Amino acid sequence: MIEDTVNQLTSKWWTFLLRGIVALALAAFCLISPGSTAVALVYVVAAYFVISGVVAIVAGVAFTGAGSWWALVLMGIVQAALGFIMFTQPGMGPLALAYLFAIWMIMGGVTEISSAIALRQVISGEFWWILLGIITLAAGFYVILLPGIGLLALVYTIGIYAILAGIALIAFAFRLKGFAGNLEHART
Repeated sequence: MIEDTVNQLTSKWWTFLLRGIVALALAAFCLISPGSTAVALVYVVAAYFVISGVVAIVAGVAFTGAGSWWALVLMGIVQAALGFIMFTQPGMGPLALAYLFAIWMIMGGVTEISSAIALRQVISGEFWWILLGIITLAAGFYVILLPGIGLLALVYTIGIYAILAGIALIAFAFRLKGFAGNLEHART
């Protein structure tokens, strides 16, 4: 069963790469134009939630039958739903956005860490996935503990988080891709 999960992870390495690229694009937008981002933050984060949520759902469905695939689908559904809510109710305010973002980050961090731990005996390089989970949890708790940090500070927090998450996702994706080649080589 674990071997099936590893095979599916390595064959779908590109889903992590795509999520990493989307995170880096979000980071660039936040850090290059923080004033405009602060005004459009609800829409930018909503778009990221929807896109990343859909990609997580697709990845989870692609992993059907292997391990806890349903957790990835559930996280994707919640994430995409939060994005749609934010699109339809943009006036909910920066504080509500901060708490929504923090809840999403904590859920994502727990999912990332638990998935990496479950697979750590089978794949190498799971450190990057665990690191992403730790970074995600820390950022989520940071926002919950200091919700009044202000919208501009939240823009920078999201930008820095997106850089770290993007790097970790891309590194893990390429590690999975390399592992797929090693797996094939070992079988022959």
